[in-house]
Amino acid sequence: MTAAKVIRTHETFNGALKNQHYHELETLYSDDYMLVRSDGSVLSKTEVLRDLREGGLTFREIEMFDVTVRVYGETAVLTGESRTVTSRAGKDAKGHSRLVAVYVARKGKLQLVHFQSVALPAS
Repeated sequence: MTAAKVIRTHETFNGALKNQHYHELETLYSDDYMLVRSDGSVLSKTEVLRDLREGGLTFREIEMFDVTVRVYGETAVLTGESRTVTSRAGKDAKGHSRLVAVYVARKGKLQLVHFQSVALPAS
C-alpha cells in the first residue's frame, strides 16, 4: 500500500459519489463501513447506500485539498479538507469540512472502512 494508491482510490471514491456509480461504491465500502457525519449521526454501509439511492442525496462538486496520507502496514489514514456542493430535493448546499478516511487493504483492493467529517466555517 502506498500513499499514491490511497489518494487514487479516494479520487475514485469521490468520482463514484459524483457520478452516482452505486455498484462501485458498494465495492469500495467495506461491509463494516461506518460514516460519522459532521452532525454526529452514524450510518452503516447499507444506510449510506440507501440514502444515496433513495434519499435523493447527490454530490455535484467535491474539491479536496491539504490531503495527507499515513500508511500503517495494511491500513491507511487519509486526512484533508473538502469543499462540496450537494443537492437533496432540488436544494443545493455548500459544505466545507475536515475529513478522516480510513482504508484497509483486503484481497489486493483498498476498502473504505471509516469516514468522518467535521464542518468548518464557510470562508
